[in-house]
Amino acid sequence: MPFSKNDFLLVEYTIKVKETGELVDTTNAEIAKKEGKFEADRVYEPILVIVGEGRLIKGFEEDIEKNGEVGVERTVEIPPEKAYGKRDPRKVRTISARELLRAGITPEVGKVIEYGNSVGVIKSVSGGRVLVDFNHPLAGRTLVVTYKVVRKLEEPAEKIQYLLHRRLKRAPPEKFRVEIRDGDRTAVVEIPREVFLERDLQIAKAIVAEEVYRYIGSIDTIVYQERYQRRREEKPREAKEEKQG
Repeated sequence: MPFSKNDFLLVEYTIKVKETGELVDTTNAEIAKKEGKFEADRVYEPILVIVGEGRLIKGFEEDIEKNGEVGVERTVEIPPEKAYGKRDPRKVRTISARELLRAGITPEVGKVIEYGNSVGVIKSVSGGRVLVDFNHPLAGRTLVVTYKVVRKLEEPAEKIQYLLHRRLKRAPPEKFRVEIRDGDRTAVVEIPREVFLERDLQIAKAIVAEEVYRYIGSIDTIVYQERYQRRREEKPREAKEEKQG
């Protein structure tokens, strides 16, 4: 049965370049290690996909919506026009080395640079002329995506947990305690201790509130609470001082 817009899904996937077999991305740590692309600071797990949100490449999201099934693994080829686009020769530019140096960029072959509000890769340096390709590195490539919809989230409280976890990875979804009140109009969320010191905590809370209003139609108020409770192993300061005396 096809999924609908705004359905909340947990999806695991592996994306490779068809022509070369090169790994582009994966939610599986073992595959990342095997391919030599493991990132130690990344959380490898099924990701939250909200159908119609547009966070995935177009062809991938379309296949999930039309053909995905919970618990069924699928492999699909995504053509360039539904992935990172076709290569555009107009995006390959020749720039003088002197101009790049004035911009604080040392021309080196293979170097990724940001110039003129665009990101490109230096392809060659010759006679004071630098050839820079501003196409996306995967432009013109057909991708092979193997994926499985692990779960479909149904309850508003669980949806909110995963929205928060998506932006605050230090705490697993279940650590965000969510209570739905006022006839499904209000969500009260307790922020776990693990994320108290997150630099972008306040921004994440604001963004998630807007996502809740957009994707969970019944809720129009979200209340955040922070509980600062002494841990059991911590003793009152007076008790410690008496023991020392």
